Amino acid sequence: MAGYDRLYYLRKAWPLFPGILRPIAAPFLAPHYESRRAGRGPLRAAIDAVIGLGFHLWIPLRAAKVQRRFGFDDAWRDRAIAIARARFVDPNDIALFRIERPEDLDRYVRRFEDAAINKRINPLGWTAGCALADKRRFAERCRAAGLPCPETVATVIDGTIAVLADPADRPLVVKPTHGEGGDGLRLLGPIADAQALAARLRDVAQDCLVQPLVVVHPALADIALGALPTVRIVTMLDEAGMPELVSATFRCAADPCARVDNMKAGGLIVPVTLEDGRLGRACFGYGGVDHDIHPASGAQIAGRALPDWAGAAALVTRAHAGVFADYVLIGWDVAFTADGPILIEGNGKPGVLMPQRAARRGLGEGRYGALLAHHLATKS
Repeated sequence: MAGYDRLYYLRKAWPLFPGILRPIAAPFLAPHYESRRAGRGPLRAAIDAVIGLGFHLWIPLRAAKVQRRFGFDDAWRDRAIAIARARFVDPNDIALFRIERPEDLDRYVRRFEDAAINKRINPLGWTAGCALADKRRFAERCRAAGLPCPETVATVIDGTIAVLADPADRPLVVKPTHGEGGDGLRLLGPIADAQALAARLRDVAQDCLVQPLVVVHPALADIALGALPTVRIVTMLDEAGMPELVSATFRCAADPCARVDNMKAGGLIVPVTLEDGRLGRACFGYGGVDHDIHPASGAQIAGRALPDWAGAAALVTRAHAGVFADYVLIGWDVAFTADGPILIEGNGKPGVLMPQRAARRGLGEGRYGALLAHHLATKS
């Protein structure tokens, strides 16, 4: 496990208690935190109180840093400090979620609480054998179940190259099996045959899989630029154990030179209406202004309908119910092609920044919050 991964999991081993003596939480999460409070021993309660006091002391320093990063005025900083102290929230969340009043946070999942909540309701996603964290295992499960996904042409595992299908002179993509956010993705030109592909893979030092380059649906070509746009559709098991769509966010590149759509690479994020797959206003993940039209191509974004949205919704529901039912919560990366929607990846830890910032509202407003509260109550 890489050093960054060790730090990530270490931080999650001690979930932050949101308060000093009593928890401060959105109403839909309040029962969960009251249960946590009641289950603490005296030592844990004392440590939480010390950490909570430190959090309050840190807030002005954090607010000043966020103010400089985004170019906000002093009035924003003072308001952010007051909200952060009243609602035990990172000032960076206040900026990214565009919070104006303390009560706005009644509908949001704060970023620091996402991992601990996810670990409680989705424990399989935190195991070494998680099929959603390994792109190769994910593709194998999908292929075995007949779910549409890119073909695995080759793999490199522990230095061993295995060519599994004819490259057939197709452009290919090399993906690290455990990469995130497009890290380590490499584009290969057309490869004639298995021997030529194996030769190209000899310099690959990490585990990876090779898949054909997916071509976007023609209806999205004017906002795709040089990267494959995807929609992150989140499904969660409902009260009866059946998957339900609870969030959807479209992503596309903003820079013609970008090769991935991820917001960490500077891509745009756009809310998607669950009922009909219609796009809202676009924004960047970490600041900047909103966009109704694509800033590079000039193509309309807001109001556009995704092609075959019903097919995409049916695909992720079928995949969750029939193939990945051992997970409570899954974030699916779906691409739209001329042949229909296909599954690119699955994520057991889909995060809360992107959907809440893109939609400009908290996940606690709708079924996401209701089902989250349901699963927390049943897992307690």
